[in-house]
Amino acid sequence: MTILKKAAASFAVAATAAAGITVAGTGAANAAVPVHNIAGNTVNVHVTQPLDGQTCIGMLVPPAAMAAVGGAAIAGGGDILPILSALGDRSDVIELDGLGAFGFNLPATLPGQEGWLTATNVPSNVYALAVVCLGGGAPMEPHIFPAVVGNPLEAAAGSMGGGPAAPTDNGNSGSAGSSGS
Repeated sequence: MTILKKAAASFAVAATAAAGITVAGTGAANAAVPVHNIAGNTVNVHVTQPLDGQTCIGMLVPPAAMAAVGGAAIAGGGDILPILSALGDRSDVIELDGLGAFGFNLPATLPGQEGWLTATNVPSNVYALAVVCLGGGAPMEPHIFPAVVGNPLEAAAGSMGGGPAAPTDNGNSGSAGSSGS
């Protein structure tokens, strides 16, 4: 299989993750607007226009985690929380950190405030970048983007199981994220 076909297959897997979250019955309120930027092995998401009280979390989901998404979607009977829980239990899913107001990283943006979600030192791979916004009186709002992180050839190999299986350690309690923009 050519690298182009492997990359296309990886994007199909990312689309499956998006379908799994969509199947979970979440409606989009179109309030928060996440805009992502990938530079090498760093992923940044700028969240703009959140509703009052709305906060967003982000994660990079590799193709190997897609079975967990599908199984949790089916078992959850339309609830997104089992999907998020299943993904949070995996060591290969990378959580994005929010830039904390008091000098420490938060797992989400501040409620009702524009903010950044960031991960650095992300292993090269093809991911589904999932940003889930909740609160503010709106239904849970998933935003899914395909994301090729790092060297494209290494990313293709990583998506096929030939790359790093877990995020690199940067002293951030198991997450590959760190603050910054």
